[in-house]
Formats: sequence, C-alpha cells, structure tokens
Amino acid sequence: METALLDGGEGSSDSSRSDRRRLFNRTDAIAYGSTYQKAAALVDLAEDGIGIPEEILDRSSFGSSLKSYFIYIQFDFLWALNYFALIVLNFFEKPLWCSGYCSNRDYYFLGQLPYLTGTESLVYEGVTLLILIVHTLFPISYEGIGFFWKSILNKVKVLLLLLLVADLLVYVIYLSPVAFYTLPFRIAPYIRVVFFILNIRDLRDSIVILAGMLGTYLNILALWALFLLFSSWLAFVIFEDTQQGKTIFTSYGTTLYQMFVLFTTSNNPDVWIPAYK
Repeated sequence: METALLDGGEGSSDSSRSDRRRLFNRTDAIAYGSTYQKAAALVDLAEDGIGIPEEILDRSSFGSSLKSYFIYIQFDFLWALNYFALIVLNFFEKPLWCSGYCSNRDYYFLGQLPYLTGTESLVYEGVTLLILIVHTLFPISYEGIGFFWKSILNKVKVLLLLLLVADLLVYVIYLSPVAFYTLPFRIAPYIRVVFFILNIRDLRDSIVILAGMLGTYLNILALWALFLLFSSWLAFVIFEDTQQGKTIFTSYGTTLYQMFVLFTTSNNPDVWIPAYK
C-alpha cells in the first residue's frame, strides 16, 4: 500500500506522477485514469447529484461518450434557465382571444404585464424551443440512439417536442397574411408546463405519488357520490309536502343540485336557511 490511490500521495513513481498530472479533472480521470481514480471521480459525481448511465462504462467509445456527457452537464445552468423562460413565456405571450383588445386594460382585467407582439413572441418561442430540442436530444451523443429510445421518459419528451414544433408552425401560419383568420386553441402553453415537470425529478416523484393516491381518491369520491344520491332522495321525500318542497326541492334533479351545492359550498344560505326553519 505504498502507492497513493489519488493524487498527492508520497509513494508514487515519477511516471505515475506525470500521468496523474495529466488527469487534472474528472473527465480525464474517468476516461483515462486507474480504477481507483475512476471510482473517486464517479463518487465525486454522485456527491454532486450527477449521474451517468452504467451501460456507457463498458463501451469502447467510453472516453468520447464521457466528454460529450461532461459538455452536456456544463450547460446545466442554460437548461435550467431555458425551462424558467418557458414558464415565463406563458405570462407574457398575448392570449389569442384578445389579439386586438389587450391595450384596453380598464375593460379587460389583465394586470400590467407587457405582452409580447407576434414577432417578439415568435422569436422568444423559437429560441427557447431550439434550446429545448438540443437539451432533449443531446444525450444521444453519449448514450447512443438505442439506449436513448429505451427510456419511456425520452419517448414522451420527443413526442412533446413534435407537438411543440407543430403548434409553432400552425401559429406562424396563423400570423402570416395569407393564413386563416381564427386560431381557437394553442397546446404549447400546457406542454411547456409538462416539460418543466418532466425535467425536475422531485416534481416527477410528486406526480407518481399523486398517481398512487388516485385509487384511494376515486374510492372516496364514489362513496361521496353515493351519499349525495341517497341524501338527495331523502331530502326530496322529507320536504315533498312542505313549502320548501314546493319552492326549492321541486324535483329529484333539482334536489340533487341543491344538495350538491350545499355539500360543496361553505356558505349557501339560500338552501340551508329555509330548510332548517
């Protein structure tokens, strides 16, 4: 155990010292270092919260793949900033329904947001979409197309990218002078939010937890619906020959609606004051 496992040991030979001097960062350590240096660099990555697919470690092109991987993670700030820009765009792009009326802030309660013009919105959306495409497809350079397509998450991202591109093309045609005059709906604002969720692990985990709770929630909802049906029938029968039955609970359908409002509204005096007199 005279040879140091990492740089800085005192029992190393001159040749090993020169080799270690060339391994000045994690990329070189993982690609060209000894087993111990690779392990130390991988542990360092794990402590930073960064992961690399294990399948890449056994490939002959491991060195080049690793360099691509480190290039990818060096732009983490840009990727995060782009996702923030995607969410911000939802607040600053002009709604389709107020294309000619957004300047009248007294009539339309829109706050004081400076909405982007059509050209500004296209440039903004085009730049963010380009960065999003690079971020989504860049892992192919170090994972390979086969490993990339094994991930269901990657397939969903590519599908959403295609929808974003199609939506943007339709919007460009809509803004052109020789296009159709109405565009009732855009799916892009919703896809941006989905992309934001898919690329944050904590949010994805929260969605999985909520999906796991869905079964229990549906059971409770079914029990509540059964109680609503029974209580509505009971109220209709009890108040059938009363003044409230002639004015409020006139039919089972009306009683069902009134009881629904009563159970889901914190204060509904129009229903419960006459009923409890």
